[in-house]
Amino acid sequence: MLSEIKNTLIFEKTDKILNKQKDKLKSIYLWGWTPSILNLVQLKQIFLNLKQKFVFDYNIEITLETTPNQISLEKIITWQELWINRISIWVQTLNKKSLKEIWREEKWDILEWLNIINSLSNNNFTISIDFIIWLPYVKLWEIKENIKLILDKYDFITHISVYMLEDQYYPKTWKNLWIKEDEYLWEYIEIKKFLGKRWFFSYEISNFAKSWYECKHNKAYWNHSEMLAFWLWSHWFLNGYRYENFGNFKDYYKQVLKNTQKLNKNDIFLEKLMFWLRTKWLEKNIFGVLNQQKIRDFVAWKYLKFENNLLKIEDKWILVIDYILGEII
Repeated sequence: MLSEIKNTLIFEKTDKILNKQKDKLKSIYLWGWTPSILNLVQLKQIFLNLKQKFVFDYNIEITLETTPNQISLEKIITWQELWINRISIWVQTLNKKSLKEIWREEKWDILEWLNIINSLSNNNFTISIDFIIWLPYVKLWEIKENIKLILDKYDFITHISVYMLEDQYYPKTWKNLWIKEDEYLWEYIEIKKFLGKRWFFSYEISNFAKSWYECKHNKAYWNHSEMLAFWLWSHWFLNGYRYENFGNFKDYYKQVLKNTQKLNKNDIFLEKLMFWLRTKWLEKNIFGVLNQQKIRDFVAWKYLKFENNLLKIEDKWILVIDYILGEII
């Protein structure tokens, strides 16, 4: 990874010229394979290489993803020293039986970790917690109660992600261990209402934040901002190209790309269409070029709705958003 950052091969493969004064890094997201397992020396090396290659924006957001079992007071102090100012924690659920079923470690105590953060005299972190609806052994309303319990106890949390499990990627036996599909959509809608009362507003279907605490990295991705990425499986967007690294070490260490795709205007429009409907709405100059009859049909069926000349999706149909997009394009 350090070699990849140092060489930055992507600049050689595009017409992009790095202007250090203009192209400042506004966000860094340490994601994948639980980066919190890295020690102080390893993390310092990563940041040293990044600073040699790029200029950090004064208000840069640096996010580190972690799991509760990887937290310690020593690590927290280390992260502060390295400018890490945002921590995203994979909570998933507080249900121990469910955590065991989904292959999480027994030492998965988010409350213990949040107590450590709460005890800090200089807590400068933005804290985000992630939950998943539709997990095995988790009952209806349990995730909502988990979120309520944490927010009642810890008022410094400013960002919450609520994802819906994509069952095609997991064991079929789980289908007998979780709530019904219509129930988990119902729970998502109730969670959204509850979070709104706590001043967490949805800026994307699965992401909720208090004002000014939206994730810069997420918003940059959805807005088609240029983005670099390093390490296995990484994807990024630069100068109209999408790039992808290999997911296995053998090919990754060859420092060659798995895929390079030049996006034309239509490709970018279709991607933006998907992101816009997931994050906010479609304005008239956008939905005006789509299939008007299909749009009228979905509005009549109450899949979509018009508000102040904006086209939005109804919450209860978010699970079929890809189908709707495919029909109206």
